[in-house]
Amino acid sequence: MEQIYPLEEGVISRFCGMPVCIVTHDGARHVGVLSHCRGGKLTLNEEPGAQTLAETETPKAGQAKGKHKGKASKKTKEKVAQTQAYPYDPYYYNYNPGYYRPYGGAFAIDLALIAFLFLLI
Repeated sequence: MEQIYPLEEGVISRFCGMPVCIVTHDGARHVGVLSHCRGGKLTLNEEPGAQTLAETETPKAGQAKGKHKGKASKKTKEKVAQTQAYPYDPYYYNYNPGYYRPYGGAFAIDLALIAFLFLLI
């Protein structure tokens, strides 16, 4: 076990993907895989490829990619993605991706609440 110090985003981010132990000021311990550290928060055990809504960008429908010369083009309908009418995929009954994770579900904590952060070797 090796202490990660100082508790700054730039230093902590170097250890993403590695198992860590967080000890808070009240003595609670949390063990997990370091996912990311940004915005004053440290996140453990986040699903690979998971993104928050604030991180994703949606393209605007009215933006033109360039100037068109020649004839005016016809308007085309936007394609709509086909989605399922039920909330689960019929081929993966009782499938829980978090079940096989040894450290549990995703967990986020403010950096101000952390007393010690240890890298588990």
